Amino acid sequence: MQDLNRQIRIKGAIYGIVLGVIILALNLISYFIMVKLNTPKWVTAFSQPLFTNVLPIVAAALICFRLRKKIGGYWTLRQASSGIFAMFLTSYLIFFFGMLLYSKVIDPAMALNIENKIESVKAAIRKDQGVSQQHIDEETKGLRKDFNERENTSVLRSVQSFGIVIVLVFLASLIFAALFKNDPPAYVAPNKKQ
Repeated sequence: MQDLNRQIRIKGAIYGIVLGVIILALNLISYFIMVKLNTPKWVTAFSQPLFTNVLPIVAAALICFRLRKKIGGYWTLRQASSGIFAMFLTSYLIFFFGMLLYSKVIDPAMALNIENKIESVKAAIRKDQGVSQQHIDEETKGLRKDFNERENTSVLRSVQSFGIVIVLVFLASLIFAALFKNDPPAYVAPNKKQ
């Protein structure tokens, strides 16, 4: 039993690498659609939630099914939560360091590009809604202030945010474990020869 629990965590971490790469790729696709391509504002507005929220959840669900099948099709809530926690934590680390590498080495202007695109799309949407230019300018100043606060984070705040991420990953793994658990049958009837 102990060996099975260890195997579940190891396979969860391996599948977490796959999930992390998928989530990283989806976020980069979202970035390119939002910033690099000349897309309509509604595509820009809907691509970000689709590629960064909906599709990663679908991918995580499919990989949870695959993980459960790989270990024999049955796992208790505790086994499911430990395996899924290992998967989610590994995927978060892959995603975090992948985005950090991309934004610091490959495209250092990534944050500025995203900020400018969000400001322009939000201003265009608000203008279409008939909002005054003065109100749009105030909202834009608020967005810039939020972006500046996020960029100027201290080490203590980074450690706190990592602690919050660990708690959220644990909660998400419990939710997924409750959804995908499949307890082994309590009793298997013996074969009767006729």
